[in-house]
Amino acid sequence: MIGYLKDADKSALESFPICIIGAGAAGISLAAKLSRQGKRVLLIEGGGWNETPDILDAYVGKATSPHPQTTEFRYQRFGGTTHLWGGRCVPFDNHDFQRRDHVPESGWPSGAEDVASYYPEALDFCDAGNNDFSISAFGPKTKPIFSEITQLTPDLNEYIERYSLPTDFGKKFRQELTASTLVHVLLQTRCISLNCLPDEPGRIESITLHDGTQSLKLKVNQVVLAGGCIDVTRLMLVSRQKNPAWSYMDASLGKYYACHYDLIFGALRFQGEKPVFDFQKTLEGVYARRKLQFSPQLQAKHGLLNAAFRLHFPAYADPSHGSGVLSTIYLAKSILKPEYQTILNHGTSQPDQNRQLLKHVRNVFLDIGSVAAFTYQWLFKIKLAKRKVPYTLIANRNGTYPLEFNSEQVQDINNRIEILDEVDRFGMPRVSIHWKLTGLDIASGIKYFNLLKELFEKTKSCRLEFDQNELEKSMKNALPVGGHHMGTTRMGNNPSESVVDANCKVHGISNLHIASSSVFTTNSHANPTLTIVALALRLADHLNRTVALKE
Repeated sequence: MIGYLKDADKSALESFPICIIGAGAAGISLAAKLSRQGKRVLLIEGGGWNETPDILDAYVGKATSPHPQTTEFRYQRFGGTTHLWGGRCVPFDNHDFQRRDHVPESGWPSGAEDVASYYPEALDFCDAGNNDFSISAFGPKTKPIFSEITQLTPDLNEYIERYSLPTDFGKKFRQELTASTLVHVLLQTRCISLNCLPDEPGRIESITLHDGTQSLKLKVNQVVLAGGCIDVTRLMLVSRQKNPAWSYMDASLGKYYACHYDLIFGALRFQGEKPVFDFQKTLEGVYARRKLQFSPQLQAKHGLLNAAFRLHFPAYADPSHGSGVLSTIYLAKSILKPEYQTILNHGTSQPDQNRQLLKHVRNVFLDIGSVAAFTYQWLFKIKLAKRKVPYTLIANRNGTYPLEFNSEQVQDINNRIEILDEVDRFGMPRVSIHWKLTGLDIASGIKYFNLLKELFEKTKSCRLEFDQNELEKSMKNALPVGGHHMGTTRMGNNPSESVVDANCKVHGISNLHIASSSVFTTNSHANPTLTIVALALRLADHLNRTVALKE
């Protein structure tokens, strides 16, 4: 059942044993699995079926540059940011869960590593196929990305990253949750406070809801915060102000904020062969791409964070690529969201773009055949296809491939989310995000490129070219991956160093759990969505066992 606060029966809402706040990837996965296990669930979402301008006000805040504005990469609607999600599904590596001496604040609590055992189920929820991230997923006779890569193992290894349809969880699960007699979804309803009784600070007694017109205090049993990292943290910080007994959270709550950081740099040059560059389909028909990673042993030896390299296409904004397709995409960029315009423009300043507009038009006319072929592909493999090609890959005509570098970031206590005095239309304080790269982030990235260059010098066919003087400068200016917000209610055993335990239960509060990337203790190099879903599915099993004992 799906409805709105103004039409709801308060006593009926209070009868649900589990209340989930946030209907994105985590909240919907959690609600769907719990209902399939026979549990009654109240699912509360601040947005509706579509995002509206008035809802966007709740996301307005401040962020230190170069972090994206707080309104970017966030969707307040049923399905959350999965409506924006490109579909990349990448698991954490085993050593991401382990204590690494060279990575500050690393090491998930004992038992948390079994999140990885939920990846097969999470991949099914995401429509991303089997839990196989080796190149053999393409078939037993699959060739490596280039022939000499096998000479560089075990230091350098090749894996794949899978892509969903992309799957909008709001669309995929709408019918199931609408028809369910066990799930009640409240749309356009924000939770603005978690409330405890003065003499019982270790239990959430009620939550305060607001639909923009009226507020309602609702008594609750079990509560799960399943929103995005920033929203979950804001709600926890606001509720902490109202509950002085929660002061033990102050050492971690809102702190250790992290994003992955991204850099497109250098030129990988091949002689005598072309590398595998395009998307390929796995045996079960899922689009996937190749990536390169250093082994955990090499990372530990050189004090490196976890990171991955991908072959990249040339900057759309630079017409020297000579591609009519890339120029067509560039000329159409004005219809895209600002966050995607940033991706298109990497490495090219705005004045240069304006001066070279005519060169882009020239590329289109001189390469009109490729543009026509791309139009066909866009129509039948992207626009009309159920499983879509994730994005366009066009190689540089000069035979070089820029490298895309995605890295884990150290969870540093100085990177944080705070609340401001200014409030939104619901009376909720706005947030201020403080983010920067740490010295270890920068040093690790520089080592990665230099070590990769040394490894490729052992081959006959591949060389990595870059200006050493530009490497440090570029790494210091690497950008945060805008939608990957993590770490501000981190998981751990000690309440003085973390916010939730290994089962995602908030320390010291008997009926409050968090299912969000905000609980990540470390963040790997991987897109967080797959692990968020796995975490939610794991929590569903935990709640199913726990609530069963109390019903």
